[in-house]
Amino acid sequence: MPLSSENIRVRSAVPSDTHALTRLVFRAKAFWGYPKEWMEEWRKELIVTSDYVAQHRVVLAEAEQRLVAFYGLEFQTDIALLEHLWVGPAHIGSGFGRKLFALACEDARNNGSRVVELVADPNEGFYLRQGAIRMGEIRGNVLGIPRVLPKMQLVLSAGSHRRRAL
Repeated sequence: MPLSSENIRVRSAVPSDTHALTRLVFRAKAFWGYPKEWMEEWRKELIVTSDYVAQHRVVLAEAEQRLVAFYGLEFQTDIALLEHLWVGPAHIGSGFGRKLFALACEDARNNGSRVVELVADPNEGFYLRQGAIRMGEIRGNVLGIPRVLPKMQLVLSAGSHRRRAL
């Protein structure tokens, strides 16, 4: 199922990809209009480290040898935590995120997970449309401003293990 006329290549990330992954995280997060002060407050937690890439499943998508999106899964028994799902601003709204999320879910299922869990920030509606449900919330604050983030879950079907093309 091609995304568009672009030639999309999907591959596992390697530690040398971390700078490009981190740049994409910052561009994608900033797209949603967060204040610059918040982005600076989040700087350390938004960095994708080489240790993270070495220890977890990180899959990236490239178009014309340029990173356009990626996901990061952390496997815990039969649960996969979707810690990263980032799409570059030029591809937001194109259906690419939906396809990448489906690929991440298939990847989780193929690795023995029955459930994908995530914290939706900022786009809970996106995950609801993909079939996830809200299972709770995480309360916190950024620079003294309260925030509530939905904790979500998607139960994976036992269906096909076929690999879907982006």
